[in-house]
Amino acid sequence: MFNFTLSLTIYCVIHSILADSKIMGRVYYSWWYRFFYVVQSVVLLLPVLYFYHTMPSEIFFKPNLPQKNFLNIIFVSAITFGLYAVRSYDNASFLGLTQVKAKLNGEEYTYEKPTLTKKGALAVVRHPYYTASLVAIWARPLAVKDLYLNILLTLYFLLGTINEERKLKKEFGQEYLDYMKEVPALVPFFKLRR
Repeated sequence: MFNFTLSLTIYCVIHSILADSKIMGRVYYSWWYRFFYVVQSVVLLLPVLYFYHTMPSEIFFKPNLPQKNFLNIIFVSAITFGLYAVRSYDNASFLGLTQVKAKLNGEEYTYEKPTLTKKGALAVVRHPYYTASLVAIWARPLAVKDLYLNILLTLYFLLGTINEERKLKKEFGQEYLDYMKEVPALVPFFKLRR
């Protein structure tokens, strides 16, 4: 449990620091940075997965057949929504591939402020990847280690949402504030009263 917690904590801290343009400064906008960020995220996730799989699998929640069928529907719906959300983003740029390709082609890369997209999954919730992930991790039978992981991931996703909102408000200003009034953050059709 200790090795898993330590590796997940290290992953979350490094992931958060490297995702913060304020901390990283100008390097955050370099042509290579986004691709580096994605690669290091995958590499640092490997020890987390290793330690998770070596933990004991004592059952916490074993659903009966109707519960299992219901959870399967919820799980598949979450994955489907996550895949639908992929269409709402510029994934080549998100993965750093656009920037690397430009550099390899000898083109000068300059960071361009993205436009605020409000279509597709982003018309349902402001953070569709977080929504899909949160639903998917909870809509399944749980071992004790799964419960522990889910609690940590839920906290991380909620903190990530707060941090992401802060960055988006700074980047898009009033346009994002208006978007916040129109579309809920994580739970479809549920807007907090301000």
